[in-house]
Parts: sequence; C-alpha cells; structure tokens
Amino acid sequence: MMSKRDTRKGLEKMKRFTLALIIAAAAVCWTRTVAAQEILLEGPLAGAPAVRKLVQYRELRFSIGPQFGYTLLNDYMHNFLLGARLEFNIFDWLGVGIVGYYGVNAPTTLTKHIAESQDIGGNSTTPSESNWPSYTGANNFEDQVALLKGMYLAQISLIPLRGKLALFEKLFVAIDGYIFLGGGIVHFEQREMCSNDPSSGDYCGNWDEEGDWAPKKVTKIGGTFTGGIGFMAYFNEWFALNLEYRVAPFKWNAGGTDEAGQAGTQWELGESDNGALEWQTTSKGKDGDYPDGNIDDRDMTWIANQSIAIGFIFHFPFEPTIVD
Repeated sequence: MMSKRDTRKGLEKMKRFTLALIIAAAAVCWTRTVAAQEILLEGPLAGAPAVRKLVQYRELRFSIGPQFGYTLLNDYMHNFLLGARLEFNIFDWLGVGIVGYYGVNAPTTLTKHIAESQDIGGNSTTPSESNWPSYTGANNFEDQVALLKGMYLAQISLIPLRGKLALFEKLFVAIDGYIFLGGGIVHFEQREMCSNDPSSGDYCGNWDEEGDWAPKKVTKIGGTFTGGIGFMAYFNEWFALNLEYRVAPFKWNAGGTDEAGQAGTQWELGESDNGALEWQTTSKGKDGDYPDGNIDDRDMTWIANQSIAIGFIFHFPFEPTIVD
C-alpha cells in the first residue's frame, strides 16, 4: 500500500513528464515554422515581385470605338443612342476622354396609347378648356413631346479594379472595372414656349380652334454633369468590349405640358346657369394658379437621364506595355 509521500512523488513526476511533452511539441512546431520561412526566404521566388510580365492594357494608349446605348425609364419616347468614344490613358489607372451620342427616337407605349385615344363617339380626342394648352389632341401628341437628339461629354476615368474572367473554364479574358465623372451638353427638341395672353406675340391659341392645336418644336442646348461605372473585357492586346451605366441629368419639358403654378385652382364638373353640365374652375378657398396656362421654362423639370451602353474598343498602339 502506497504512502502519502509516495503518492506526492508520483504526481510530481507526472507533472514533469507532461511539461516535458508540451515543451517538446512546441519545439517541433517552431522548428517546422522556421524551416518553412527559410525555404520561402531563400527559395527561387525570394525578392520576386507579386506579378511578373504584367500587361498594362491602358497606360499611354489611345482607345477609340463605336458605342450603342439606350436610355432607361422613358415616359414618352424611347431614345436609342449611336455614338463613339475616344480616350487617352495617362496611366493604367487614369484616363481622360470624350464621348458623343446621337439619339434616334421612337414613341413609348404610353405615347402610342394617347395618340390613339378616342372619345365616346369614336373620334380622336381633342383639347378642351380644362386641359389646354397641356394637351394638343391625340393627332398632335407625338409632336408635342420632347426628343433627346444627342449628348456630347468629356470625362475622367479611374480604374481601381483589374483581373481575369474565365468563361466555361476555357476562355480567359482580362477585365477591369472603372468609374467616370465629367460633364458636357445635351441636345434636345421640345415644345415651343407660348403664353395664355392673346395680346402677346407667342399666344398659345384657342382650345376650340383646330388650327391652333398643332404644336411647334424648338431646338435647345442644356448643360449636364455625368457619372457612372463600367467594365472592359480585353480579348487580345488591342481589342476590347466595354459595358457601362451612365447618368447625365438635365432639365427639360418631356411631355410638352403645363407643369408650373401653385396648386389651388381646380376643374370640376358642375351645372351652369342654363342647367347644362360643364367644366368649371374653383379655388376651394386657395389662391393657387395651377395650371398657369403657359408653356415656358417653369415647366422644365430635372430628369436623371439614365442609360446603358455597349461598345467595341480598339487600342493604339497595338502592343501594350509589359512590366518585367
């Protein structure tokens, strides 16, 4: 039978043995780590850069190519954009360029619906005292809405992202992502300004005279700033495909309608003195003047003018810089 003294000696030996095992295991792990570090530091890659033979697709190169775009969230007219872009990249991450678009227009479903609208007699709808001069009639509506005819912009591009994209694990293409900021001008056509004052030289006309219904358009130039994001995919050293999203906000009167005035005046269907139903104005105790009866700059509102575009890009010179 073991004494208490023998038991204490056994426990002390067990503690020493356990401590020795822990120290031995730590020494083995430390030796392997040091060995691995020595291999890393003394191997063939010691002192080598993170990337070898880096192809700089942009630096000190011009790029030019056609662009095909489309504006988003169109109310009255679809705007198809045909254009081109020219860019020079000072560095692989910084470029300056210009882009120009010509707009081709087509009516939206809403515009077609209004242009084909008919009254209860089956005839094309016409203006009335309550909606003139905002509405020029079904036969004239397509001529009263605004048309985007072009955008001409200068921009600075920053390229913070680059890498490679694998398609079906067989085709590998170099890609980069960029953001751009800039400004320029937009070219559009919108309804000519007119006044509700018969004595003025630009009188809108009378709602009940068909000869006054046909609206006229004028060409206008407006300023804009632009920004967006894009991606470029390089299929060889000199040809690439780009895809980008852009906003270029500006002010215009998209519908050619009377939008200005302080809310208050309203039209209501009421009974006249002779008992007939007719549209009548009422302010309901308010001193508003909406609509004000004019087509002018006060009717112009801001739009984001969002668009997407795809293009084919050609780089010059044909051979890019390759970093050793």
